Amino acid sequence: MIICKNLSKLFGGKPGIREVNLSFSPGIIYGIIGYNGAGKTTILHCIEGVYLPSTGSVYHNDISTQQTKKFPSCRRRIAFLPSNDFLYGKLTCIEDIELATILRTGKNKLLTETKKLIDYFEAHDFLDKRFCDCSSGMKKRIQIVASLIGDIDTIIWDEPNDGLDIISNMKIKSLLNYYKHKNVTILFSCHVLEFLNGFIDYCVLIQDGAIVHVVEASKVASLENLYLGHSGKQSVAFDAGV
Repeated sequence: MIICKNLSKLFGGKPGIREVNLSFSPGIIYGIIGYNGAGKTTILHCIEGVYLPSTGSVYHNDISTQQTKKFPSCRRRIAFLPSNDFLYGKLTCIEDIELATILRTGKNKLLTETKKLIDYFEAHDFLDKRFCDCSSGMKKRIQIVASLIGDIDTIIWDEPNDGLDIISNMKIKSLLNYYKHKNVTILFSCHVLEFLNGFIDYCVLIQDGAIVHVVEASKVASLENLYLGHSGKQSVAFDAGV
C-alpha cells in the first residue's frame, strides 16, 4: 500500500504538485494522465523517493520516503522507470543489466526472471551493443528489463510505452497484468489514452499539480472525453476557417 498525505512539491517556490491525498493498493493498475507539465512526473518521482516532499508525506507500507534509514530497503523493491534514459550509455546493454543486478541484489549473475524478460522482449540481438548506440525502442526495452530486477512489490513507470512499437506495447500490457496477478502495486503515466482503454483499473487525472479526478476505468465510457471535459476543451477538431 502506498499513501500520499497532503503531498506537495515546490520548485523555486512554485508548486509541481500540491496537496495530493491519494492511496494505491496492491494488485491494481493505475494510469496517470494529464497534459505536459501537469505534474505526472513529479508525483511519480515523489512516490519513488527521487524527490522528497516540500510538505506532506509518502508512505510505503507505513515507511516514509523521508526515513533515510528504513526507506532504502523499500526502494529496492520498487521497479522504477523514468522517462529519461537512466542506464550508462558507454556500457553495453548486457553490462548495464549485469551492473543493475549487482546494485539491486548483490548478485553477480543474472536472475532467472531477468533472462526470461530478455527472451520476452527479444533483446538478445542487441545485448552486446553500447546502450548509447541503440534505438529508442531498444533502449526502452532494456530499461524495462533492468527496472524489474529483484524482488518487486511496486512498479512506477513514467511513459513506459514511449518509442515502442505495437508488439512491444502489447507485451507491456501482458507483463503488467502478470505483475498485477502477483499482487504488485502498479502505477504509470501515459499520454496515449488508447493504450489505457480497457487495460487500467483506475484512472488518475492530474491538472495544474492537483489530482482532479480518480475514477474506476470500467465506469468511464471514454477516457478522451474525461480528459477533454476537465481540460475545458470540448473539441480538438481543426478549423481551417473556410
